[in-house]
Amino acid sequence: MEIAQALIKLGVPMAVISWLIFSWLYREGMLDIDADRKTTSTELKEIHKSYKQDKNKKRNYLHGKWMWFGSGFYGLAALWTFIVVEFLDLINFVFSFPGFTKLLENGFVDFIIKTILNQVGNIVSAFVWFQYWSEDSILTWFIVAYAGYMVGIYVAKNTHKTNTS
Repeated sequence: MEIAQALIKLGVPMAVISWLIFSWLYREGMLDIDADRKTTSTELKEIHKSYKQDKNKKRNYLHGKWMWFGSGFYGLAALWTFIVVEFLDLINFVFSFPGFTKLLENGFVDFIIKTILNQVGNIVSAFVWFQYWSEDSILTWFIVAYAGYMVGIYVAKNTHKTNTS
């Protein structure tokens, strides 16, 4: 049952997001479609380094967020976790809205500080994504996430090869 849960919550989303990002990277010519895994990893490190140096950062929005989280598998898992945590916070806020009086009862500065601390907490949750998804069988969730990531890359590579042939 836990594997099915891991597939739905982490494996499939990782496959979809990695497919989107890698399809874009192949289409833009940023990655060599015929490169092996090691070469692709090296190219990703170079892309990440150039992203950090690029002051404009006028690239694909999803790509930019992935780069901010460190790129590669770990960065993508952190990005997906961050999206989920932020979305759940938003849903909780909208459906449990306490009213402006309650939000600002300790003052505007307190509200801003609590908001910033919540954001920092969400970022920390994203970086320790493996802990966020499962406390019991982290290895299972890690393997499912990595498998999803690799499936997304495989599909992106093969889709791009088919489209360019």
